[in-house]
Amino acid sequence: MNEALRCRIALGALAIALLLSAASCRKTPNPEEAHKPLTGKWRLVVKSDCAHWGVDSDTLFLHSDGRMEQHLKLLNGKKYDSAQERWEYLPDHSISLDRRLIVSDPQYAGIPQLEVLIVEFSQPPVILLNPHQNCFYERFSSDQ
Repeated sequence: MNEALRCRIALGALAIALLLSAASCRKTPNPEEAHKPLTGKWRLVVKSDCAHWGVDSDTLFLHSDGRMEQHLKLLNGKKYDSAQERWEYLPDHSISLDRRLIVSDPQYAGIPQLEVLIVEFSQPPVILLNPHQNCFYERFSSDQ
């Protein structure tokens, strides 16, 4: 192979590597940028890691004014409805949910707690309950 061809191949490989690395980088949104994709209705996606929690449905409403509602229904028929709780985005992909009813931890089951969870700004965005489990909240409607 001649020198010019080697140089073109090297430059092409470098360009592809730069494009791929730039595409995989995600800018951490500031609170104002993060507010819009977080505001709306979220449902708990129940997968294998949380099937034993006994959740029929769990819906969060994150209002634009920082209020949070939670509507939880368990398979045993018990319900939990709250309407005046609070939420806040924390820079570096986290969200604070004040007084979310936790059902995943038997020690705190049935007791509303302050919880800080991880946010992934994917399409649709998701709120992870635990990064090592496949249970998460998925936004299914934006706040109108």
